[in-house]
Amino acid sequence: MVKTREYQALLSACDREGCLLCNLVHESVYRYLDSWKYELFTDVEIRQELRDTQGFCHIHTWQLARMGATLPIAQAYRDILSDTIDQLQQNGSSTGPSGGLLRRLFENKGDATNKPNCPACKQKAQAEERYIHSLRQALLDDEFVAALSQSTGLCLDHFKLASELRTKEVPGNWPQRLRQAQLTCLQRLDAQLGELIRKHDYRFKEEERGSEMVAWKRAAGLVSGEDVLS
Repeated sequence: MVKTREYQALLSACDREGCLLCNLVHESVYRYLDSWKYELFTDVEIRQELRDTQGFCHIHTWQLARMGATLPIAQAYRDILSDTIDQLQQNGSSTGPSGGLLRRLFENKGDATNKPNCPACKQKAQAEERYIHSLRQALLDDEFVAALSQSTGLCLDHFKLASELRTKEVPGNWPQRLRQAQLTCLQRLDAQLGELIRKHDYRFKEEERGSEMVAWKRAAGLVSGEDVLS
């Protein structure tokens, strides 16, 4: 198979701690936010998109804050607050239950399930689709399967997504290879968790501690997704 740049990124991610898709997707989103912080926040179309979505989501807003994007946030979010002020002023006399102030003010928000994705969330979804397609191709390569089997494995959400997401078709037995590699990773982690729990028994407190003592963190990452923002 052709070993593309994304194949090399996936292979390299197998040597790192944590779900390789969590790590690679987070890096992709970080690059986008970094570009927004320095350049894209002045782009007219992107500023309009942020007005339409009423800003970035909670996670990506505060990720930008931690990245020091104070001036870009101030300028972009002033647009949104200015829109809100205009709506409040224009509709201040219309406060009825139907078609009134609140409906007009939040008509672009929708409910929690239908709210438009923020621009960074869209980047996240695109990166996930791209890397999952590349992952399926990489699973046809024995070298990659061996590396994946020795890695932390995929978090449960990304394993489900990698198994079920509809992308361009990849012929071959990648589903079986993915399941077997994930099973190998989970069985190894289960054994490490058993050792961690056993060594917390006072009867074995003198035994040497090893990598199994951080197995709880691996388990938390695989069940709940990696703590990529810390």
